[in-house]
Amino acid sequence: MCALLLINAGSGRAEDVTSDPGPYLSAQLGGGRIDGGNASGNRWMRSRAGEYRFGHPQTALTGSTGARLDVVYYNEGHPDNNHRDGFALQEVLGVRTPGGRLGAEFGIGPYLSMNTTFIGGRHIDDTRWGLLLSAALRIGLSSGADGAHLRIGFNHAAMREVHHSNALMLGFGRQFGATAPDPDTVPGIGATWFSVAAGAAVTSMPGTGTGRITVLEASRDLGRGPAHWAGSARLLFEGSDGVRVDRRGLAGQLWYVQQVTPRFSMSAGIGPYVARNRRDEDGRTRANLLLSLQAERALSDRTRVFFSFDRVKTFLRKDDRDLFLVGLRKRF
Repeated sequence: MCALLLINAGSGRAEDVTSDPGPYLSAQLGGGRIDGGNASGNRWMRSRAGEYRFGHPQTALTGSTGARLDVVYYNEGHPDNNHRDGFALQEVLGVRTPGGRLGAEFGIGPYLSMNTTFIGGRHIDDTRWGLLLSAALRIGLSSGADGAHLRIGFNHAAMREVHHSNALMLGFGRQFGATAPDPDTVPGIGATWFSVAAGAAVTSMPGTGTGRITVLEASRDLGRGPAHWAGSARLLFEGSDGVRVDRRGLAGQLWYVQQVTPRFSMSAGIGPYVARNRRDEDGRTRANLLLSLQAERALSDRTRVFFSFDRVKTFLRKDDRDLFLVGLRKRF
């Protein structure tokens, strides 16, 4: 589905690594190996590595149309005793051949990783900062949507004190052209939206079930244009996993919104999440972190549908959760 989306959503121009000013999307799968630090047992990723990224050229910042800033979600597969994934922000530089069919790009940036692992006799969610270094070869496709290409990539996750990883990735990408707004779906300046979403909440710890989550949200666009900021307040009812987590609380997030086509956009959000887990023995309300990636489709200037992937990061090194949501947004 990701490949079809990248190839068929909206309009774009022919593959050109350095001269296209529009947004970028790619999705890749692959495999590799971890080594060093706490690596043990089978160190191979079992072909379960995955990467999804979106970004936009940074011409105003660098003066080069070959520079891009990407938001990246990276999953490092399933070696023994190490199930690590996380979010990165990469500065990417690209080059191309004179004909434009072949291109290469190199990216580097901070990587917030979260690893479900067994240390000191107990399972923990081990959170660490590192670097994600990426390289990719882009091969333009002669058929399909303009800007579509095969992407052959390599990722190196560099971490201190724990294992590092190397992975070979294969997938599809698309360099979109400049996006003109759709008059039928553009809201007014400073539009306020109300949303309802439902889905599944998966606790990272073994032996837990899947909770049913409901989210109510109010959000407001803080700007206009193909790339802008937004703010939101969310009320989350995460549901019970039957063992460890039955959490509910309030989150505030700042969002970066990137329009990809006239009706389709991607966004990334981050912010504090204050919640109480009714399965905690002390019953305390605690501060957590909520990170989000969202894909959104405009149906009209007042109605949008979206899919959201969210990560609840606790500061107790336990009971992190993945939230998978489908929702509807309305402007009143």
